Amino acid sequence: MSKVVMVSTEDIFRGDSLIDRLELLWNHEEVNLNDWIEPNEIVLIKTHFGSRNQTRHLRPMYIRKIVDLVRKAEGIPWVAEGVGLGWDEANKEYTMSNGPGFLNIGNQNGFNSGSMNAPVIMDDGVIGTEVFRINNENGKYIKEVAVAMGLKIADKILIVSRFKGHDGAGFGGALKQLGIGCVGKEGKGGAHFGGGHNIHIKNPDNCTGCGKCIRICPTQCLSLDENNKIVHDADNCIACLICFSKCHYGIKPEEMDEKQVFARKKRVPSIEQIERMMDNAGGVVKGVGKDRLRYINIAIDITSHCDCATAGGNLLVPDLGIFYSEDPIAIDQVCVDLVTKSPGMPKSPAETGIRAPMGNIEPNLEAMEAGKEKLGLFSVWVDEESRPLVTETQLSSAYEQGIGSREYELVDLTPKKE
Repeated sequence: MSKVVMVSTEDIFRGDSLIDRLELLWNHEEVNLNDWIEPNEIVLIKTHFGSRNQTRHLRPMYIRKIVDLVRKAEGIPWVAEGVGLGWDEANKEYTMSNGPGFLNIGNQNGFNSGSMNAPVIMDDGVIGTEVFRINNENGKYIKEVAVAMGLKIADKILIVSRFKGHDGAGFGGALKQLGIGCVGKEGKGGAHFGGGHNIHIKNPDNCTGCGKCIRICPTQCLSLDENNKIVHDADNCIACLICFSKCHYGIKPEEMDEKQVFARKKRVPSIEQIERMMDNAGGVVKGVGKDRLRYINIAIDITSHCDCATAGGNLLVPDLGIFYSEDPIAIDQVCVDLVTKSPGMPKSPAETGIRAPMGNIEPNLEAMEAGKEKLGLFSVWVDEESRPLVTETQLSSAYEQGIGSREYELVDLTPKKE
């Protein structure tokens, strides 16, 4: 059984705030991160900057407060994010798919060296390939995990997440940060798209031999043959999908099958994607070491959408508070349980359903009730049959990795009203 410590949003009024309660949590003897951080240690604060025009990402004031607390503990704070998949040809300057572009998004959303009073970095480099590899024999699909290099360099790592639903994984918290946010493009490609051996040249005759994909391929797995047609080396491919984005830019969706050059051999099922994410999470914890990792979930603005979604979405349930643990499974399990116990918010997806290009989800009024499942039921990237299973899959797959416990003791430090 693992301990999870929390402060709630209950009875907040003048002279008190969730920022004050964050400091109370940090300094309490049940947590006492000041003892964990040694003087002159680099403390990497891994969070999510949100996406372009995202309005529900974690508010930067929480990260700034954590930076200030790290400095009080005589640590050296770094605020970090990791590069996303693909290559955004239309928005190279404000994009999650390259380091400078993501730093621009972070700046736009309030994460910069001035606001944070700390360096703001990409922990896996300019394009998401600065990694170190860890063998993970417990992995069901991914046996070698590409961990972001920043986690190797830092002395301590704080995983700070906005706990919320997730379009593909049911929910996003500490485990999702470990399994996707703390790995390079290779790890993300392995989880979402099954790795380089699931990529192939579908229509070689469509290749014009322009070489744009070859120039930008981060692993040099592409070349031209004697007929000036593209050749793909699956053994060196990391399924980053940069070539897809570069080559297929401008092709209309309805013409993609006919005009595309690159393709996936098969779609990775939703449940398998989550299991692959947790393979990554197991490798990150193994490669970094449990003693160097701590977790904070800030469960406010709890939507069904992830931080990658440009639309924030309406709230699923009321704000819950801030949670801390040394165990990434226990902290997420607590948040899952409390979201389930909470009543649904008016105009949430449970009441209105979701209209999305990848498919509509109808209202589910039962999910409005306290005690009824909510997470995963509105994950628009997940096939309908898998939606009720994704939350349990994430937790159980993480448990199989041996990185934590699903049993917990919850300690509530919320100041009681007189």
